[in-house]
Amino acid sequence: MVSPRRIAILDAATRLFAARGYRETSTTDVARLTGSAEGTVFYHFESKEKLFLAVLNEVRNTIDRAFSEFLPDIEALSGLESFEALAGFYLELASKHQAEFMMLHRHQAYDLAEVNEQCRNLLEAIYERFIDAFEGAILRVQQDDATAPLPAYKTAFLVYMMLDGLVRMKHYNLYDADSLLEDFLAASRSLVLARKEDG
Repeated sequence: MVSPRRIAILDAATRLFAARGYRETSTTDVARLTGSAEGTVFYHFESKEKLFLAVLNEVRNTIDRAFSEFLPDIEALSGLESFEALAGFYLELASKHQAEFMMLHRHQAYDLAEVNEQCRNLLEAIYERFIDAFEGAILRVQQDDATAPLPAYKTAFLVYMMLDGLVRMKHYNLYDADSLLEDFLAASRSLVLARKEDG
């Protein structure tokens, strides 16, 4: 059983890494936010880097659980319906787990990934989860609608980057991503429904 103190430290660290970034967050800050001694943070995680990796692993697990619960619900839908439902689900997930997504959007995580293989692997696993889901939906669209054999993975990557850009705009209070959902879906339909005669 996971210690409640460990859970509290992970939660506090997630919020601080999201708000301040990796470099500007100290273990003292985490301890203060949880009402613990700094030694307690080190007891559970040994170092700030290991704490960050534990948070990132928890983010990956949260995302994996959410997708595992959601994807069976869209199996009976058409390819295009499943694609559109997946886009809506992604926006809801990003809104529900705003701190986790803010943390993923901070550049410092990628700086650490350049020198820490475990960090790189965790980030790659998170993004592959997103792109694999969109790739599966795009393959279903192509099967349903006899679209041109576009490279589904690359198309999924492009679609995901557009959608994630909306989430970033929302998280940084630059634009309301929800208001652009219909425009995003229209642009995505054009991309995933490209016919042979269009090329």
